[in-house]
Amino acid sequence: MQFLNDYSNRELNIWAELVLDLIVSIYFFPKLFLLIISGDIHSNESIILITTTIFISIAYSIVVFTIINIFKESEKKDERDYIFELKSYKISNTIFQISILFLICWLFFTPLGNHYEFTPTLIAAFLIIITLFCSAVKSVSLLYFYRRSI
Repeated sequence: MQFLNDYSNRELNIWAELVLDLIVSIYFFPKLFLLIISGDIHSNESIILITTTIFISIAYSIVVFTIINIFKESEKKDERDYIFELKSYKISNTIFQISILFLICWLFFTPLGNHYEFTPTLIAAFLIIITLFCSAVKSVSLLYFYRRSI
């Protein structure tokens, strides 16, 4: 645990967020693909998968971020921190908005007789995928900005 002393509270929070993205990806994607392959994407199992994924994310966030903030003293933010956060949020939000635009266009321009039926659970799964990707991009870009300035 000595290596954790080399990182600041802010960096540990960013790494914890990346680990959360990885855990959710490892849990969510294989089960989602199995549901899609078996044709059960429209069943109650997909709703259970989505809610379980959300509960895992919430539980992980509460436990890990509380532990980090208890054992590691937080630092005051300066102008550099605000600039890095704004840049990473700008990148993440741009990707999120473009992805949502593509999703809406895909829903709008897909013919009704198409093989895929867009149910609320399928749309929720797409939203989780988009949010997960944008969260990872935000964390990686924030780490990049911090490491680049050192």
